Amino acid sequence: MSTNSRSESRELVETPDLNGAYPRLDEAGVAALAPLGRRRRVQPEEVLFREGDRECQFFVVLAGKVASVEGHGTPEERVISVHGRGRFLGELSLLTGEGSYYTAVAVNEGEVLAVPASRLRELVARDQGIGDLILRAYLIRRSILIGLGAGLRIIGSRYSPDARRSGTSRPATGFRTGGSIWTAIPGPRRCSRSSAWRRRTPRS
Repeated sequence: MSTNSRSESRELVETPDLNGAYPRLDEAGVAALAPLGRRRRVQPEEVLFREGDRECQFFVVLAGKVASVEGHGTPEERVISVHGRGRFLGELSLLTGEGSYYTAVAVNEGEVLAVPASRLRELVARDQGIGDLILRAYLIRRSILIGLGAGLRIIGSRYSPDARRSGTSRPATGFRTGGSIWTAIPGPRRCSRSSAWRRRTPRS
């Protein structure tokens, strides 16, 4: 983050979880994830992943705070959210393979658990409890980001075939979390950003 001082960074307060977008993992949730990744220390201003990155890890904050920042290092930089102990980072793009909508930056010295995205997908598929928690949070976060106008912007004429192809690509249409299946219901623009999601439990 482009802050004027370290003290300014320390004053960033954690974003409240008003609608389920930023849940806190309990000890059992962290314990389920721990064998899949590794713990590591982070330093103030350290970037965990950047806006546009496709190969991101899943991070759980174990100590300190991490901020989600759009336009990191630019005059238009803005902090979208701040997360403390027990919260996890990322949004739907981590599961779909899209580029990240923002940059994750350590606010102060702390510790995170870093889990490869492939291992996270395996856990989400077999553990319905933690899978539903993460996916629901990611879907709500995507809605928030759309409302803020964050993320990839396609520059070009609406009549350009290339621009139209870029805007209609859909890397994924559904996810399985334990015994539930979340399916994308395409919106009028046939784009993942204008889709709703429906959860159903298959009959045994």
